[in-house]
Amino acid sequence: MILFFCMQEKSYSKKLYSENNLEDESKSLLGWDLLKTHLASFSSTEMGKKAILSFEIPIEYESSKRLLNETVEITELENTLDKSISFSGVFDITRNIKICSKGGVILASELLEIAKTIAAARTLKKIFLDFEQRPCISSFTKNLIDHNNIETIFKNGIESNGRIADNASSKLSILRKELLSKKLERKILVDKFIQKNLAYLQDTVIADRYGRPVVAVKVNYIDNFKGIIHDSSSSGNTVYFEPDSVVTKGNKIASLEARITAEEFKLLQKWSQVVGDNSDNLIAMSSILLRLENALTRSRYSKWIGGKTPMFEKNPIISLIGFSHPLLIWENKKKGAPPPVPVDFHINRNIKVVSITGPNTGGKTAALKGLGLSLIMARGGLLIPSTKNPIIPFCPNIYVDIGDKQSLEENLSTFSGHISRIKQILESLKNRRGLSIVLLDEIGSGTDPLEGSALAMALLKEFANKSDITLATTHYGDIKALKYNDSRFENVSVAFDEDSLKPKYILNWGIPGRSNALSISKRIGLDESILNEAANYLKPKEVDNINNIIKGLEEEKIKQQNYAEAAAELIARTEILHDELKRNYEYQKLNAEKIQELERYKLSKHIVDAKKEVIDLIKKLRDQDVKGEDTRIIGKRLKEIEAEHLTQKNVEKSISWNPKIGDFVKIKSLNSTGQIVDIDKKGGFYEIKCGLFRSTLSVNDFEGINGEKPNFKNPKVEINSSREDFSFSKIRTSKNTIDVRGLRVHEAEIIIEEKIRKFHGPLWIVHGIGTGKLKKGLRIWLSGLNYVDKIEDAANNEGGPGCSIAWIK
Repeated sequence: MILFFCMQEKSYSKKLYSENNLEDESKSLLGWDLLKTHLASFSSTEMGKKAILSFEIPIEYESSKRLLNETVEITELENTLDKSISFSGVFDITRNIKICSKGGVILASELLEIAKTIAAARTLKKIFLDFEQRPCISSFTKNLIDHNNIETIFKNGIESNGRIADNASSKLSILRKELLSKKLERKILVDKFIQKNLAYLQDTVIADRYGRPVVAVKVNYIDNFKGIIHDSSSSGNTVYFEPDSVVTKGNKIASLEARITAEEFKLLQKWSQVVGDNSDNLIAMSSILLRLENALTRSRYSKWIGGKTPMFEKNPIISLIGFSHPLLIWENKKKGAPPPVPVDFHINRNIKVVSITGPNTGGKTAALKGLGLSLIMARGGLLIPSTKNPIIPFCPNIYVDIGDKQSLEENLSTFSGHISRIKQILESLKNRRGLSIVLLDEIGSGTDPLEGSALAMALLKEFANKSDITLATTHYGDIKALKYNDSRFENVSVAFDEDSLKPKYILNWGIPGRSNALSISKRIGLDESILNEAANYLKPKEVDNINNIIKGLEEEKIKQQNYAEAAAELIARTEILHDELKRNYEYQKLNAEKIQELERYKLSKHIVDAKKEVIDLIKKLRDQDVKGEDTRIIGKRLKEIEAEHLTQKNVEKSISWNPKIGDFVKIKSLNSTGQIVDIDKKGGFYEIKCGLFRSTLSVNDFEGINGEKPNFKNPKVEINSSREDFSFSKIRTSKNTIDVRGLRVHEAEIIIEEKIRKFHGPLWIVHGIGTGKLKKGLRIWLSGLNYVDKIEDAANNEGGPGCSIAWIK
């Protein structure tokens, strides 16, 4: 029983090792190890570089999502700062802390590195900590403990060059002063000896031997003196001699130096114990700093390659537009290689297998590797170089078979090596957790083409059943037909320029690659008879038909693409035109409202004045002393007022043209013809269809086809005693809140200007605290706008100093 358990455990361990080894090999084949070296070059410290090079890709979704959030938050932070974030002063102190925690003693320079790291941690915490703008980073940055007392002890006791300061202890200060005095006395003694015995010396230079001062005495006169010979010249004519009078002084100095060393060691021991007592917190601090640096490294590398934030999809869906291979970007920027051609990947949840066909060196393998590498990058918290935010599945299982897998030890051929690896992949898929993707290069190659093609088709059907997504490059034509029998298959071809005989490195989705061998050979100039003989070996009708169909599909795709581009251009122009019309309409509407308001005010004032005059006249009539002539004059004036305000008849002008639904009109600003499709009689506006778009215009914006001018009854003017009262919410909602965090001042101004163009009332502007530059710049700009009534800080529960409220008139 025990033997069976041991055998079973051994088998499981071997299997687990095999799976882990397969995954590691897959990452290496995709170029992950090389990408890590590129990534490490963006690190700020040696500690960070080592961590990046040893970084293991997480297999849990939450871990990868956390890494991505850290990268994005630091990217947004650094974009708002005037200068880049610096990790200067951060050292790898973990090893020394562990030594101290075990009772060991470290050097003064190493203690000083700990003090500098503590100071750097304090500065970095101030930069990173902001729960509102950076919740992910702040969740662990908050745990940085400020060890200011330890920093103070070390910086007061150790000089910047790593030497223990004289004032580190009173005893050390006394001993060093005494040592300095004794050395000065010894020098005086040596100088006296030289001056007294110049005739017996080779020179007057005081040399040093084993920490002792010596003079160069001629060998013939050495017996004239008492002292110690420490050395002699190579010729033997000179001996380096320490006079007896100096020896005694030197012994006292050596004793002092030993006492100073002992005192210094006591201080180092005391300080090392302080580190040991706080080892857990200091190691935690070092780990947090390393995590922050790694996030900054990922952010800077992602920005350098033009990365976009990927969005993880639970289903096996891939939408990767304008993707550029990151390793080729490095070659381009660092070594001057041609820039990579962006490619697209479109895989919906119904597609299980994608077969990529095309000529050699056409970019099939590079596309295959690039896709796999992008999935690994996203799991590792890196942004993906693309033109749009990628939508990709979170794939903890990525299996790759790319390149030759020959093994001389196992006597395996290239074909056997591929099949052996594919077998391992199929076995690993049985026990997988989460989504999986399999990438196969030249499946079924290295053997008889007929057998290889048959085996490739069988394998791809098996992968369609077991793996979520499989991409395979191939030259076998039979694989192209699988799509038309099984909806789970899709064809992709690498575009080829027959004129230049060069690949375009572009992926054509939905179109299989066609054979170019004979056409290329013909353009190169191969003998016509050989080409004819080769054509006879083919099934002419079948091959020609397939190639013609594929060629037709390629031409049709180019046409559709051109139509799509033309349509996109037309839509863009229409949108620009629509915006221009909208602006004109708003301008006209605003001016009309202003004129109406002015007329209302004049008329209202006129009526108030008339009413007041009537009251005064009535009072005069009631006066008992009023005369007959006065009565006649008052009566005449009342009739005049009645004629002006009560019994006035509107004179209707004749209508030369009355626009109605269905009429064709000429739009003045566009010089284009349109048709009236709707009329707002109350507002006096007309909805006119012009081509593909509709626009609402006033009567002043158009005329008849023959130049007729609309002529209407004078509009009835309604009198309001006060200005129109806009209703708005004084409670913060999503509709009256705009978030501009992470933007520069001029970028935020554009977004806010667009928002307040149609806005009235309080607008909550979330700008964050940060350095305060964004808030200050926006407030200066807003205060200069005549339609902004006032600006104030939001309440604490609505953002406080990180949010401003602008009251729009």
